Order: sequence, then structure tokens, then C-alpha cells
Amino acid sequence: MENKKIEYPRMWGFRIIGEDKEKMRAAVKECIDNQECKIEDNNQKGKYYSQKFEAYVTSEEERNEFFKRLQNHKDIKFVL
Repeated sequence: MENKKIEYPRMWGFRIIGEDKEKMRAAVKECIDNQECKIEDNNQKGKYYSQKFEAYVTSEEERNEFFKRLQNHKDIKFVL
């Protein structure tokens, strides 16, 4: 099986889950260095909201750093 190399820079999709969609939006802007992101709200399922967004990443290290910041933010419960 051949491992495909991911080429950077590129847009990268993230999905986050949390309890307050406005706080989640603010968390994305804070964690992704205030760069422009396209954020798409999904319906609330029970007590949680799900949001998808894309951010411009220049390297695997930057992508992993964004993921880590999101994962550690108090207003985000899960990152996919």
C-alpha cells in the first residue's frame, strides 16, 4: 500500500463539537490565528452543536498545532 504525501499549503477541514455555537465560532477565530475561515453550522443534536470549517494550513506542523489548540479550548468538547 502506497502512502500518499499531503501537499502543503492547502485548505484543511476540521469538525468541532460544543455546547454554544457562538462561543465555538469565537474559539475557532482565536485558535486559528484570526485568519479567515469558512465556518458551517450544523443542526443541534441534543445538547451539542457541530460545526465544520476550513482553514488554510502551510504545513503538517501548523495543522497539528491548530488541532491541538482547538482540542485544548474550553468551549470545544471534541475535534475531528
